[in-house]
Amino acid sequence: MLRKAGLLNLVLLLFTGLGRGQDNRYDISLNGAAAISKQSTGNGTILTPTNAGGVLATARVRFSPRSSLEVNYARVKNSQNYASGVTSYRVQSVISEFTGAYVFSFFQSDKLEPFLFGGGGVLMFNPVNTQIDNVPISIGAIRQIQPAFLYGAGLDYKIFSMLPIISRTAASSNVALRLQYRGLFYKAPSFGVQNLFTGSEGHLAEPAIGLVIKF
Repeated sequence: MLRKAGLLNLVLLLFTGLGRGQDNRYDISLNGAAAISKQSTGNGTILTPTNAGGVLATARVRFSPRSSLEVNYARVKNSQNYASGVTSYRVQSVISEFTGAYVFSFFQSDKLEPFLFGGGGVLMFNPVNTQIDNVPISIGAIRQIQPAFLYGAGLDYKIFSMLPIISRTAASSNVALRLQYRGLFYKAPSFGVQNLFTGSEGHLAEPAIGLVIKF
């Protein structure tokens, strides 16, 4: 019993210390995301990327009660599957995202902060291995960097606001659960291989959930 009481006191002291002198001007978050890509068609070629899971890291700085700027890094590994005539190509790749965005927080309460965002950056497609008709073979694929437009919406939910004791500490507002939908428009990759070129737009949908620390 004494051990449990001591642990509770330690948690309360930790949260109180974190909350002192902090105005939530900055935040960092780590998220898990699903990467869902649409099919792209053009130039006689059909590109069907596989869906996968990835990670997303974000840092924000708030310069007014409703306005923030953020930078993002995300990473996902999937396969880009191409059908060109009677031949199929498979490029296993790592996609790295480097983006920035303006974030508008249009409402704030003790528990919730919904937001909208828009911005841009680049997606880097790095080929890992390639196949033709399911046979591993080099096709001369190279790393390709594509400009990307980012948009989305989400909300931060202050998860400790429900706990009767911790909610009384200043630091209860410093930790939140972030739920968001992110979308990226970009030019479909070809990895520098003519037979893989579609010339069409790609779209990557990323629903994500993560933990946010504000300070």
